[in-house]
Amino acid sequence: MLAKLLYPFTFVLSRLKYAQKFVLISVLFAAPLALLFSLWITGTQAKIRTAEEEKVGLVQIEASLPFILSLQQHRGQANAFLNGGGADSESKLSEATAQTNENAAAIDLAVRKSGLSGSADAWQALAGEWKTLEQETTSLSAEESFARHSELIGRALDFVVESADESGLSLDTEIDSFYLMDMVVKRIPALIEETAEIRGTGNGMLTRRQAEAQTLTQVAVKKTQAESELRELNKALQRITELNPEAAALISASGQETSTSIEQFLSAVQQQLFDDKNLTSDPAAFFSAGTSTIDVSNTFFKQASETLELLLDQRIDRLEAQRNLVVAVIVAALLLVLLFYMAFYRSVNAAVQQLNERATAMANGDLSRDIQIETRDELGQVGQSFNRMIVALNKTLRSSQEASEHSAAASEQLSEVSRESSLAMRQVADAVQSVADGSESQRRMTEDTALAMNEMAVGISRIAESSASAAESAAETTQKAEAGDQELTAAVRQMRSIRDSVSQSAGSVSRLDAHSQQIDEIVSSIKAIARQTQLLSLNANIEAARAGEHGRGFAVVASEVGKLAEQTQTSVETISLRIGDIRGLIGETVQLMSRTDSETAEGLAFIDRASGAIGQIGHSARAVSDQIQEISAASQEISAGVEEVTASISEVARVAQHSSEESQTMAASTQQQLAALEEIGSAAGELSDMAIGLQKDLGLFKLSAM
Repeated sequence: MLAKLLYPFTFVLSRLKYAQKFVLISVLFAAPLALLFSLWITGTQAKIRTAEEEKVGLVQIEASLPFILSLQQHRGQANAFLNGGGADSESKLSEATAQTNENAAAIDLAVRKSGLSGSADAWQALAGEWKTLEQETTSLSAEESFARHSELIGRALDFVVESADESGLSLDTEIDSFYLMDMVVKRIPALIEETAEIRGTGNGMLTRRQAEAQTLTQVAVKKTQAESELRELNKALQRITELNPEAAALISASGQETSTSIEQFLSAVQQQLFDDKNLTSDPAAFFSAGTSTIDVSNTFFKQASETLELLLDQRIDRLEAQRNLVVAVIVAALLLVLLFYMAFYRSVNAAVQQLNERATAMANGDLSRDIQIETRDELGQVGQSFNRMIVALNKTLRSSQEASEHSAAASEQLSEVSRESSLAMRQVADAVQSVADGSESQRRMTEDTALAMNEMAVGISRIAESSASAAESAAETTQKAEAGDQELTAAVRQMRSIRDSVSQSAGSVSRLDAHSQQIDEIVSSIKAIARQTQLLSLNANIEAARAGEHGRGFAVVASEVGKLAEQTQTSVETISLRIGDIRGLIGETVQLMSRTDSETAEGLAFIDRASGAIGQIGHSARAVSDQIQEISAASQEISAGVEEVTASISEVARVAQHSSEESQTMAASTQQQLAALEEIGSAAGELSDMAIGLQKDLGLFKLSAM
């Protein structure tokens, strides 16, 4: 099975040289490794590019938050200016507009550097809306301005999320940096905007000293959203502390400060806007508290984004280090494998060349030098086998040279001896032929005598066999008579057992008849009880009729009892009929058993008479068997004597025949030996010529010194 499986590969390799084999195996081995390495390096490079793109998105988001903060500041100053803040508010509005334009320019630069086409389009639309709002702010009412600014800030927050989505930052695969990304992209900007909206709306309420229900509802909604975002922010901080304590140490203080500041500001909102119905708090102090909370949140945003950028840098460095290490290890391993391959090929090639040179020299008769292969692999073992073969061939050929010299001398002596042996063997062959003729005559006479004795022995043997067969038949008749007597005895015992069983069955049937009579009496009693029950039922119905309404229930019971008595009487009559049938069958059974008992007694009498007759037959058969056995024993003695005489004559005939055959064989062997000696003579001459030729051939080999 394995040979069939490997046949195609063996077929290909057997037609290639060693260099081609090494190249083929190297390519087959290196191709899947190169594919796996390319897949791994591609995946690692993709992770590095993803982390770099996340950094690009983070830079764009970092540039977006100052723009959002300046928009919030612009919204507040526009609200103050449109509510009649005067020249000072107009000046601050101009400063906020300039700051917003400066931050917009920073975002525009970051978008161009990032190369994120989707967020670039979104930013162009957002920048256009800002320019429109900048031009129309002074012509709007305070409510319209606040709504337009809030809508634009919401679009800016959406732009932050789009930047994170397009750069892949939203799909960050490491859990600690994911929580940081969630805070930077969603939680902190949302908290800042909600705080800013509450700050602006609350400042207006405190300035006007009045609060509309709709405005209070909006503030309550924003406050609830801010509290929810704050809880999520605290959860994210806790998870980062569990997952990456080093990163948490960089932002934990600022995060705690931000959480405390937001809680205090929301508490102030509850006290000054909801608990104080007269809105007596200072608007400037309220606005300042909101601004302070936003500044603290902005600081936390910067630290969180810097920490996130640090984690991304560490990830990129780690991936690049892994990539460089793996590449270095693979390059070193490939270089080492290449060097080993080259050394292996040179070693194999040198060993094969040396084996080829020495094999060629051996084919030309040079067996004087060994093969020197220093390796310990299979080729080294082949070289050692070649050296052992060279030693063995040297020993064999040296022995052959010596043997050829001895063979040449011995062949001459063998030729002379074969000539003398041929003359002596002819004389022996003539004498053996005379002995063979006499042995043949003796063999024929002995065979005739042995044939006559065999015929007489066969006749006597037949008489003995017939006597023995008759004796066996008589003995068998005796045995069968005895067996028949035993069987009749057993039959008598069985018939008597049957008679006893029949007697016992008759007694059981009689008792059964007595029991059936008792059952019949019991059934008669039950019939009488049933009739009495019917009478009682009738009397009960009469008494119930007399009782009127009070006796209706009793009448029903009496009626049911009457029905039960009728059913009982019907069942008892049925049982009585069945018992009558059973008693009839019992009577028939008793008659049959009586008849069986009488027939069994007659059978026993017949069997006793048969047993006596068989006993007489067995006695006569034993007497005949004894007489036949005496005749058989005498016949066997006569047959044994004849067989001994016949065996002696047959042995004499066999010996005579064997002597004749041996004489003939000896004569034939003598003739064959004579012919063989003549062939030996001619072969000895040929052997001498071959020995001389062998000496010439062995002289061509160059053997090593002993």
